[in-house]
Amino acid sequence: MKSFINKCLIGLLAVAAVVGIERLSHTLTDGFSYPNITSSLPYNPKWDITFEPEDLLELETALDQPFSYLESGSQSYVFISEDNNYILKFFKHKRWRMNPLYEKLPLPKKFAEKRDRWKRKKKETVASTFGSCKIAYTIFKNETGVIFVHLNKNTPFDHTIILKDRIGLKHHIQLEDVEFVVQKKAIPTGEYLLSLKEEGRTQEAEEALKELLAFTEMRAKKGFSDKDPHLIRNFGFIDGKAVELDIGGFHRDPKKNLEYFYNHELKKIHSKLLPWLQENYPELVPIAQEELQNSKATVKIN
Repeated sequence: MKSFINKCLIGLLAVAAVVGIERLSHTLTDGFSYPNITSSLPYNPKWDITFEPEDLLELETALDQPFSYLESGSQSYVFISEDNNYILKFFKHKRWRMNPLYEKLPLPKKFAEKRDRWKRKKKETVASTFGSCKIAYTIFKNETGVIFVHLNKNTPFDHTIILKDRIGLKHHIQLEDVEFVVQKKAIPTGEYLLSLKEEGRTQEAEEALKELLAFTEMRAKKGFSDKDPHLIRNFGFIDGKAVELDIGGFHRDPKKNLEYFYNHELKKIHSKLLPWLQENYPELVPIAQEELQNSKATVKIN
């Protein structure tokens, strides 16, 4: 009996060690792995995109170099090129698929219906995210810095790229087998504004702020809203021009028209922008308030 108990304890310790190592690896790498960026999504003609020749030429330059881990976003793992000019994003497919056992497990009707709703929600999220990425290139290419979007696997794209993950391990990724986005590297808004502040270039900072707010209004006039209009966290600048870094939130909804923008979206922008400015760049607060008020004056705010 004692021998049996010892064997059981050793077995439990071995299992705990394996689980611990797996959890540690997940933590150290922010969960990045090849299985987590791959999918079994079928070909969908809705995700086909025709690219400008100059973008395909730039794509060759962008991908002809290794990339290193930069950060983990809500929808993707983000890598930066060796020359610091390009961003490569891989979608977090692990978040969008169900555990195979749970998917096939026989369940009572109530729980089976809940599972089906969850499954539909995940599919809708994929469709929404992919649609937004396509919009980012086909409609807002100049405003996002996107040069390539690969949403259909197994299309002619014979290129293997070398990545270094968060802990420096190398991965060789065959790009035709995964969905990804390539974007020009931008300086995040906060970093950009603070650099102008440090150099005493307040006038340029004011113009940068005005350009950010003008972009959000232009986007709304084209019929698109943004799920997370955070001008500090989700926007940046390329060669002094404002661009949107987070391209997963473009959304077209007849109910979210210009009136929605002026009455609701501007309030979201205000609530996220003003506190940051008050803490980090108070000299810009009056400019931001004036620009927001000018936009609000366009229609009656409830």
